[in-house]
Amino acid sequence: MRNIRLVILLVIGMAALQLLNASDHRVFVAPGHTTGSFLNDKINGDTLANGARRDSSAIYVLYRDSLYFQNLIIQNKGVDLKIVAEDGPGYRPYICLYPGGANNLPPGQFINAKGNVELRNLVVSGVYEYGTYDGGDTTYLGGMQGALFDFSASGFSVTIDSCILTNTNGNHVRTSSTPKNVKITNTIFGNMGFLHRSNLGAGKALDVRAGSVDTLILQNNTFVNAQDRIVRHYTSTGAIKYFLFDHNTIVNSMSYHGMLSLGKINTCNITNNLIVDGFALGQDTDYVRQVEFSDSKELDVNGKPRMTWVITELDSGRTVVYNINHNYYAVSDSGQAFYTQYAAAGVQGEGSPLTWNINSKLGADSVNAFKKVSIALTKAPMVMTNMMRWYRTPIVDGGGGKSKDVSKFPWPSLTADYNRVRMEYLDDTLDCSFATANAAYTGAVGGFPVGDLNWFPTKKAAWALTTGIEKSDAKANSFALNQNYPNPFNPATMISYSVLNTSQVKLEVFDILGAKITTLVNQVQTPGSYKVDFDGSKLSSGMYIYQLSTPNQVLTKKMMLLK
Repeated sequence: MRNIRLVILLVIGMAALQLLNASDHRVFVAPGHTTGSFLNDKINGDTLANGARRDSSAIYVLYRDSLYFQNLIIQNKGVDLKIVAEDGPGYRPYICLYPGGANNLPPGQFINAKGNVELRNLVVSGVYEYGTYDGGDTTYLGGMQGALFDFSASGFSVTIDSCILTNTNGNHVRTSSTPKNVKITNTIFGNMGFLHRSNLGAGKALDVRAGSVDTLILQNNTFVNAQDRIVRHYTSTGAIKYFLFDHNTIVNSMSYHGMLSLGKINTCNITNNLIVDGFALGQDTDYVRQVEFSDSKELDVNGKPRMTWVITELDSGRTVVYNINHNYYAVSDSGQAFYTQYAAAGVQGEGSPLTWNINSKLGADSVNAFKKVSIALTKAPMVMTNMMRWYRTPIVDGGGGKSKDVSKFPWPSLTADYNRVRMEYLDDTLDCSFATANAAYTGAVGGFPVGDLNWFPTKKAAWALTTGIEKSDAKANSFALNQNYPNPFNPATMISYSVLNTSQVKLEVFDILGAKITTLVNQVQTPGSYKVDFDGSKLSSGMYIYQLSTPNQVLTKKMMLLK
């Protein structure tokens, strides 16, 4: 029914291009179709031969409940590119990469960026999904390309919020140069990898191996169906200076070469995440897989690279700050059955989350970094055990023979692929919520659910009130806690403070008797000046104490709530 509705909207919704008043430069783009205009026609058409944009302030707005096609890569060179959904209700715009050009394949990427990019409320698939892989039709899947986004210039920033990204054979987001900031929030990554077009070492959410990254922030995202890593920074030449992986949900990651392969890193925050069948192929003595676990320099009993979920380059001679806590994980019955079946062949269950080096840095707290629970998600695909068993089956018996590259022999995609769900499923059927009685429901910092909080909207709204942390460009001259403003306040106030050295920072609020009301900040922060809002609307009038602390220092002040 929904397919029919989209087609009808596509036919009757080919409204002429609309331009709102010049003050906000919002350019509305009509849906493109397979025999007419494409999304790239409008955006690339606004780009001059020298790479400049006719309207450098344009924000391209796509209609909700509409289907867009694209047959050429969209590019920006030295200018900002912003593509968003129109405001209001309705399904997000769907964008499908569609065959075109001399080879009649979809374009190699959705966007190849050489400037800042901002995307909000879009659904992007690397293939045309309508009529694809239903009833065994793989016409369009067969042309799947390697990436949705490739950012190929240095010093830019990437912001992706509230999107769905699905269907590439390599990686959904890749940085082929050295980005400044990459921030992805409230986004679903689906269907990472396709063996008909690539190998088992592909199928990643993000590949940032090319160099350094100032900040890489992944928060409140869900990752479903990955062949390989969620993040690859393996063999990196520069460091991720600040990494935050917080409140994410991972479901069905085969983790062929790892899960979070972070390479060189300076500050590593992995907090409040939920992982279900996240290291599905298991810890093994499979050297074809092990070879890309070598950054840690740790070896297993056979003298080969030791497999762990989180891998960082051995940090001898460098100071690396690790903040890894309040993460929960589960193994489904199907996932455990696979481990049991292949235990005698060397599969050692789900394996170890952390390297020995990271464990030593966390100290006694390392036992709380990842907690195992039994959990049932409301609606999610089954783990890819067909694919995993096919990989381990000898070639003479029709399997993959533990070969990374399957291009040399036929791959039975209809029986050995993972449960490749469609973008509609990701948009309106997938539901990674779980029972409120589960320990994971209050397992995150502040008593919130772990994982992507978008599956618990009420909790997400409450969490947002406690995490509005802003960092300014001002340099810090000391470790300082300022008086809240306004004071007295009703019902909200702003608290500002400064951090002199990179450290674990907590900002907590207590009542006058010393009972803790809430934790506003609990994370590793780099030197700088910060501010955070505190909402006291649910509290009674009176005096409250707020406390800023690091492992070495504590500062307190009082504030007055008057209603």
